[in-house]
Amino acid sequence: MKDGDKSDQANLKATYAILFFGVPNQGMEIKSFVAMVGDQPNRYLVETLGKVSEVLRDQWEKFPKIFDFRDSVIISFYETEMSQTVQEVSNINPWLYKPAY
Repeated sequence: MKDGDKSDQANLKATYAILFFGVPNQGMEIKSFVAMVGDQPNRYLVETLGKVSEVLRDQWEKFPKIFDFRDSVIISFYETEMSQTVQEVSNINPWLYKPAY
């Protein structure tokens, strides 16, 4: 929005708060996701979420500069415990499979 037209810039100035949930802004372990997507077109998207992602690093540097208003405050919330990740399961009938929640 910062580099957008007048309407985009007006929306940016009118923004009071933004909440991001489940956003790996500092990257995440993507090995299991890459194994799932293989060489499909969405592989690039998955790779942009990795811990060494240039895309995330660029966004990490630019985001605070966009919200440079006098009264801007950026507060980060993050998980402090490990999360489960994807796991390959073979020979499972998807119609009979029930996740173990």
